Amino acid sequence: MTWGYVSVFSTTKRGSTSCECEDASWVGPKGTDVGDVAGRSLRVAVADGASESLLAGRWARQLCATFGQAPNVTRSRKAFATTYLAATENWAPELERYVTERQERGAPIQWYEEPGLARGAFSTLIVMDVFRPRDGQRRWRAAALGDSCLFLVRDERLVTSFPIEDIEQFTSRPALLPSRSTDADLVMRNMAHCASEWAPGDSFYIATDALAAWFLRADQRGDRPWEILRDLETSDFGMEFEDWVNLERSRGELKDDDTTLIRIDLF
Repeated sequence: MTWGYVSVFSTTKRGSTSCECEDASWVGPKGTDVGDVAGRSLRVAVADGASESLLAGRWARQLCATFGQAPNVTRSRKAFATTYLAATENWAPELERYVTERQERGAPIQWYEEPGLARGAFSTLIVMDVFRPRDGQRRWRAAALGDSCLFLVRDERLVTSFPIEDIEQFTSRPALLPSRSTDADLVMRNMAHCASEWAPGDSFYIATDALAAWFLRADQRGDRPWEILRDLETSDFGMEFEDWVNLERSRGELKDDDTTLIRIDLF
């Protein structure tokens, strides 16, 4: 039984290539399962690597892969923290691979890069599980740390905004997951958790901070931002996601940053 459809959109900041993108996303169970949803549940994850840290994109991708495949990560704070620790344990091998890659292409790590590598990488993360209808119930759960956000739209109205509910809550220093920390208690204190029910016709929009801020700002001034996102790259829309993002940037409506969106339409 098909009970949903998933679309993923992503583009980089101006002047960057796709290889330089510091956003990452996961659609489970394999990580690239866009299109029809027919399994028992759907897992999605979005991470936004902090540009101020080295290898932020690699860390964001590792977080999405680790959380995308681990069981029960949205069930509790403890499960989220345990999965985070598993991701940090895999960071040292990832760093070794990076150093080797640099050496093999004749561009070894320079002395001025070593402090940044020692500090590690940082990223936001949001993970959501949506469960197939069973016994008349339609459930979803989400866990997040930082300012990547989830929006639930029902009957042309925003009914859930998580973990940020007001545009003023966006700052230049969001909470971040570090690649080199093992402080599970701090992670459990900083993460947010949400659970509720979904209904046929609902749509979820999971976005990194630039698009999330655009969405909340538009909603709070009385617009319906989901009408635009619902039509992305359809015949009615008339432009690619990247072109629309650049248009909004030129209008001053959208921050120039890597931008990722997962849209889930439920039946």
